[in-house]
Amino acid sequence: MVSEAVTAAGHVGGRRRPRNRKAHIIDAAIVLFNSDGYHRVGMEDIASAVGITAGALYRHFSSKQDLLAAALLTVIDEFVDLASAAAPDGIDAVLRSLARRAVERRDRGPLWQQHARDVSSQQRTVVRRRLRVLAGRISGPLRAARPELSQPDADLLTWAILAVLASPSEHGIALGRPRLEDVLCRGAGALCATRRLPAPDRPSPAGTGVATGLAPASRREVLLVTAGRLFRESGFDAVTMESIGAAAGISGPSVYNHFASKADLLGAVLDRGRETLQLGLAQALAGVETPEQALGPVVRSYVIPALRPDALTGLLFSETRHLPDERRRAVRRAQRDYVDEWARLLPVGQAEGRVVVHAAIALINSLVLIPHLRGRPGFEDEIVDLAVEVLRSAAPAA
Repeated sequence: MVSEAVTAAGHVGGRRRPRNRKAHIIDAAIVLFNSDGYHRVGMEDIASAVGITAGALYRHFSSKQDLLAAALLTVIDEFVDLASAAAPDGIDAVLRSLARRAVERRDRGPLWQQHARDVSSQQRTVVRRRLRVLAGRISGPLRAARPELSQPDADLLTWAILAVLASPSEHGIALGRPRLEDVLCRGAGALCATRRLPAPDRPSPAGTGVATGLAPASRREVLLVTAGRLFRESGFDAVTMESIGAAAGISGPSVYNHFASKADLLGAVLDRGRETLQLGLAQALAGVETPEQALGPVVRSYVIPALRPDALTGLLFSETRHLPDERRRAVRRAQRDYVDEWARLLPVGQAEGRVVVHAAIALINSLVLIPHLRGRPGFEDEIVDLAVEVLRSAAPAA
């Protein structure tokens, strides 16, 4: 057995330990967390991917949770450094630099969106502080270019910009790097230039606050609602059928009278979310005559259910990978069909249109989850307007 004792010369078992091993570990963890899910990846898996033993891995990180926290901060700090370096050249340079990184490392984007909930509350606080630093690196140059913007409005635009720039991580659409960077920069640039922020005295629309009303009487419906909430809050892997049943007030064995497995229950939840979106889309398209007229109603048909406290829309893009293969393929096909309905409204080719649509949807899915933004007057209208700006940034076909 090869000794792992470190010699005075800095060798491990006769071989020099790489100076950047910690970075290699973090890179491997990011790939595995994003591809397989945090809860399904073990420290042994990460060690194997790096080519070291689990014991060697634990010398760098005391737990998988500590490794995840380090990975989150690493990804955020990469963007902080890029934005800081580009800031003296203005907001356009910042957008270009961040877009280039987002395209080069599409595996980075979903980490803070999908896995921040898996670190401890103390670690989450640190991550949020770093995200606010990143937001400040964008809002500073933005306000320098547009001094008339209030800090809250610049903050809203900054989080929208970050969502657009991170959106390539949510799809695998093949578009050349320079072209994809341009699409992202146009979308983010349209947000920087928008004049469509509602007046601050616009009243908040009904239906975006705390859910009220009666709970469904059907046990199956109660399970669907409860499971959707728990999947959103904790993720598929962290939830059990027993915890769903307990939260729904239904004993463990009785849950299986309605759904054969947790994956079956997730599939039903995703089907409900997909059907809601498809119905809203059909109604939006039925009330317009031109693609341009359709943009606002189509976006609003997504925003309204996304703002509900029991929203299922975000799950369609975050939890589908947990379904069995055949079911997952069917859901993915339905998602592509839905995105294509939006994309055909844009004056660009199918691939570029899909990229723009994903950027607009990522903006919506991100902003609705940020608590301090949800309290803004007219928040529903603001999200609709910003997403429409991203869609309108699609360049005319050559």
